[in-house]
Amino acid sequence: MGLHRRRFEAGGGRVDPSRRDFLRLAAAVGILGPAASAAASSDDAAATRPSPLPKEYLAQGLAALSDAHKRGWLLGHHGAAILSSYYFCLENRLDERTSRALRKQIDAFIASKPEEIPDGGPGRGTADPARIVERLDRQIATLNRGGHDVIFASLALRALRDLPEYATPQVVDGIVRLLELIAASGASPETPFNRDHPLPPYGSANDIAKTTLEATLRPWGDALRIGASGVVHWITHADAVVTLADLGHEELARRGHAALRLHVNQEVTAGARPEPERAAIDWLAPAYWESDASHRLFQNTWLAGHAFKLPYSLFRLLRRTDDAKLREACLLRASRLQIPFE
Repeated sequence: MGLHRRRFEAGGGRVDPSRRDFLRLAAAVGILGPAASAAASSDDAAATRPSPLPKEYLAQGLAALSDAHKRGWLLGHHGAAILSSYYFCLENRLDERTSRALRKQIDAFIASKPEEIPDGGPGRGTADPARIVERLDRQIATLNRGGHDVIFASLALRALRDLPEYATPQVVDGIVRLLELIAASGASPETPFNRDHPLPPYGSANDIAKTTLEATLRPWGDALRIGASGVVHWITHADAVVTLADLGHEELARRGHAALRLHVNQEVTAGARPEPERAAIDWLAPAYWESDASHRLFQNTWLAGHAFKLPYSLFRLLRRTDDAKLREACLLRASRLQIPFE
């Protein structure tokens, strides 16, 4: 299969979005309403139609996910980051320049881990991806490692739907073993707060999005008490549950609702702390991806792949709420969640 591995050349710092770029970003998530959409439409008319990343990245992501169990479940982040990048580019109408810049970043991420991201093919034979569904069904009702079993499985199932030739014993068995590894690490217990102050049942995927997005807006000091990465994983976990339903696994997704509520439903206990001032990151324009801002996160690791995973899941949730103020606030908060890792 062979994915060309490129050398990353860092350049540029964080660039605040221009008005034009921010209007396009706002229109994409519906933040500023019809005026922003109209302004963005005129800009898009002059732009090159977006070109999604080639399916070679689906192959690389699936290969990495299926190999992760050999070294520890945390390495599943690598394959998930690659798959998230592919779908982020596909779903968000990135123009040619932005797609090229994002591709350079994900290529550099892959090249930085030659021993951990395999560059081989899927192996011989065929296997049914339903085995991944069956394995996940055995553990989705409990909260395991911050929902990473759901996150990894949902991305794998989506990619296997779009790249069915990778549904081989090597790939499917590897992903099943990754889920088993996460389950074996132990489930998070029920908390007194969640028991005494339960969130209402989700009525729809939009309810999941709204509840999760609102939870991210807790006072800044409490977000730091939980951990910025913890709040990021509320977003990626919620999106994974929604994705399962989108893929036709509605009952499986419903079985994961209680664990997601446990994950998100945490008491606010930290004292007040000022939130840093920071403009929203324009993940849909080239300046951010052309700079070294994403690369620098968490000691030059692209935030262990979350520099790609966060915007992918965030935008998918933002589109599921009609509350413009909530969308705007969550976009700002998600941008600021990266600050502790700079």
